[in-house]
Amino acid sequence: MSGRNRKRAAPACAAMLGAALVAMAADDAAEPADTPAGLSIVWRIQGRRVERGATGDVLNAFSPDGRYVAIHDSRRVRVVEARSGKTVRDFRLDPSSVKPFALAVSSSGNVALGLMGNAETFEAGKDPVRHWCDGACGAITAVAFSPDERFLAFQGTRGLPDWRSGLGGVASVVDLARGEPVSLDAVASIAQVSFSPDGGSFRAMSITQIDDRQTFGVRVWSTADWHLTRNIVGSQRTMRRVAPLGPVPYAGVSMNDGHIEARDLATDSVLWSVPLVPPDADGAPGSVNLDLVEIAPTAEFVLSYEAPKAYDATGLAKGVIVIRRAADGEVEALYDAPRVSDLTIAPDGKTFAYSTAAGQTYTAVARVPL
Repeated sequence: MSGRNRKRAAPACAAMLGAALVAMAADDAAEPADTPAGLSIVWRIQGRRVERGATGDVLNAFSPDGRYVAIHDSRRVRVVEARSGKTVRDFRLDPSSVKPFALAVSSSGNVALGLMGNAETFEAGKDPVRHWCDGACGAITAVAFSPDERFLAFQGTRGLPDWRSGLGGVASVVDLARGEPVSLDAVASIAQVSFSPDGGSFRAMSITQIDDRQTFGVRVWSTADWHLTRNIVGSQRTMRRVAPLGPVPYAGVSMNDGHIEARDLATDSVLWSVPLVPPDADGAPGSVNLDLVEIAPTAEFVLSYEAPKAYDATGLAKGVIVIRRAADGEVEALYDAPRVSDLTIAPDGKTFAYSTAAGQTYTAVARVPL
């Protein structure tokens, strides 16, 4: 090569090397933000970018009438229209505040957050209001508005050892119009609170101690006078979610030895038990964890996010969003998805919201293919 040719080649090589480095940087930055293949998306809202190896803390929730979706992402709260994704409220929390453990939105767009020992409500144009639980109830990991927005319910996660010592052990309900609190006896290690569609009844997860055993069940109260109408002792299995499922009025869904399992809580009989879906074809069911699970308000299907048990330092390992039939647990649809931090099903069961927690995060509402 002549000296002149070498001089020309050097800038060219430098340019090619620079382009390659840019491309490599772009590829490295292109962490999963694509929506899962085959999933019918109604809308998608971009969240913040999470550093490699870290995970986000995004929460989402539908309003009781399905009109709104609330999204919490790094102390920012947005309320959007469920049909279009159009923002109707957007506000930030105090930077010094603790990250919330639970999120709810009312039919008029008011927001409630589950914090440590209390739930805080945010009504547009007004100062936030904190509602404290009775006793040391720990992290408030479940909050819910009643359909008519009269009541706000929340429950902490104090377990039986604390309950025996007189700490916690209640589900709290606040009459928002009168400011009057009601404390209902319900211990929970995995909290869950919900109102019936007509607002006439309220249910909460409840643990019962029988001799040296603990059972995971549900208690139901009338919202007219808060008398207990049902106390279902349940199963020794740790229930992740409790709700009507198919013809069963009170069913629980749990994880059992690499399987996702549904039980009739009244009889503790197994309705169905099927293997979790591994993240790849060669994966073993025992390598999968039931990260998230929800029962459709229509009782027609179970929605879950099933992901690898092994820790992934990049935070980019994909799991699977799975939709199963209520009748037998058979898989109706599944979608590979980057790490998902929250799942919520619309009241009519036609759509669901999910939020991702790695790389470029986002929240999307997708159609249920049933």
